Amino acid sequence: MALVDLNDSVIAQVRSAADIVDFVGQVTPLKLAGKSYKGLCPFHREKTPSFHVDRDKGLFYCFGCGTGGDVFKFLTLTERFTFPEAVEHVAARVGIELPKRRRTSRENDRDDLFEVIDDASEAFHQALGFPDNPASRYLAGRHVSKDIITKYGFGYAPDSWDYILRRLSGKHGEKKLELAGLIMPRKGGSGYYDRFRNRLIIPIHSETGALVGFGGRSLDGSDPKYLNSPESEVFNKSRLLYNLHRSKDAMRKIDRAILVEGYFDAIAIDHAGVPGVVASMGTSLTAGQASLLRRFTRRVVIAYDGDEAGRNATLRAAPVLLSAGINVEALDLQGEKDPDSLVQSRGVDGFLDVLGHAGDIFDFGLKEWAVGVAQMSGREKSERVERFIPLLSAVVDPVVRNDAAQRIADAFHLEFEVVWSRVRGKAQAAPREKQASAPGASAEKMLLIALLQGRVPPEAAGRIHEELFEDPACKTLFSIIKTDLEAGEPIDFAQVATHLRGEAELTLLSELTLSADVDEATLQRIDENLRPLERNYLERRKQQIQRDIVEAERNGDESRVAELLAEKARMSSSLK
Repeated sequence: MALVDLNDSVIAQVRSAADIVDFVGQVTPLKLAGKSYKGLCPFHREKTPSFHVDRDKGLFYCFGCGTGGDVFKFLTLTERFTFPEAVEHVAARVGIELPKRRRTSRENDRDDLFEVIDDASEAFHQALGFPDNPASRYLAGRHVSKDIITKYGFGYAPDSWDYILRRLSGKHGEKKLELAGLIMPRKGGSGYYDRFRNRLIIPIHSETGALVGFGGRSLDGSDPKYLNSPESEVFNKSRLLYNLHRSKDAMRKIDRAILVEGYFDAIAIDHAGVPGVVASMGTSLTAGQASLLRRFTRRVVIAYDGDEAGRNATLRAAPVLLSAGINVEALDLQGEKDPDSLVQSRGVDGFLDVLGHAGDIFDFGLKEWAVGVAQMSGREKSERVERFIPLLSAVVDPVVRNDAAQRIADAFHLEFEVVWSRVRGKAQAAPREKQASAPGASAEKMLLIALLQGRVPPEAAGRIHEELFEDPACKTLFSIIKTDLEAGEPIDFAQVATHLRGEAELTLLSELTLSADVDEATLQRIDENLRPLERNYLERRKQQIQRDIVEAERNGDESRVAELLAEKARMSSSLK
């Protein structure tokens, strides 16, 4: 089967032909403001527009949330396209026919797995119709309607060693069934047997809606209670969230996700009409799942079970989400066992009322760990405060972290510094490092902005070279535009974007391109930005020379040592 061949030339052609204002304008209204267009950012809530789009350069950037890129990046964020899908979509809109290529064997193998899993889902669903089976009895006991059974694709794996093996091996072969995680090789001899036996089957989809595996709930009390498909070419549990394909658009629109532990919690809430619910499938939340959530929302309400295990799981999941830059709240189930029972007993209105009273994760932690503080000994207070350190250390925003530390100090009747001293060693190392590098990073960006705008005086431009840039994205961007700068040619932004491989680099290009024009006063002070960069480069070079000297001395290379000492002397002279 033929596929599109997306080489750099084709991508640049499609990007240049696209009117980014047209694509963005379909999602958020734009108004012309000077050289660019401006509107409310579709990626975060704001009242004052900080979202800019440059039609000529084909770039967008939000100065509020820092999201930026080209038309393809915009479509991957708003339409959930993959990059190739975004290019194909734009090409179709602008009337460009893309060249074709042959599918790779790996792509064919993945498609084969998808077909196998689809066929297995149908076989499981058919088995749910078998008379007097335990899966149907279980669903009836939980008052699961036929509408829910159909909508969420429930199935039944019969209490048989070879139901799927017999149904599908003739069509797909045993090896593909094994690769899809449906059968397992026998340990004591040749042959295979079904992985899922006597279990209620729940299909699991990727964020795009592709069926990638199954969760199987035990129907006879055997362990494990829930058995998932094994890791495979298409099933990566640490990068999957149940029900995300149904919830992602609502999560983006309302900027909120509800995170639950189990399939039935997600199904109960989703079917009741509450938008934006996903499940971590009963496993510990991973950084990959948090990163996946962060693509769609900045606010997550954790709604795990109401027992002690559920509360502890909430407080373990929270740092993972906080580290991803997500604002975390937690639901008080008000005595109910889990979100499913809350919906069943109080209805959707009752659930929404409880949801509306969700508190931030630090309030949740204080209710869990600061109860009875007046009766605590000093050691108990110390142990309880220590439990908050993973939460505090994970907070990205220093203002939020500071506020939370103050609330914890107040709750335990302690001085702020007592709590903050616990955090400082663990959470402040990274912020201090960022603060130390911030002036250099700011100077690098200012120089690049002036270069992109063609505003750097020739005498200063001659002093700028790649080694001055310490930030990897800044260095990469300069290396791409320097040829046009040296030749005095206008910068082709479509070509520049094509050569940028990293998301950080494309975002940086968008930010710098859409920044305000450099004023004359700033240009007159350009040396104030350039000299620190030169000094930092010379210092870094001196340190490297010293390391080379030690190595040369170890090898007994006297001529090399003399050469390096002379270069070190030149570096020292330049620094003076």
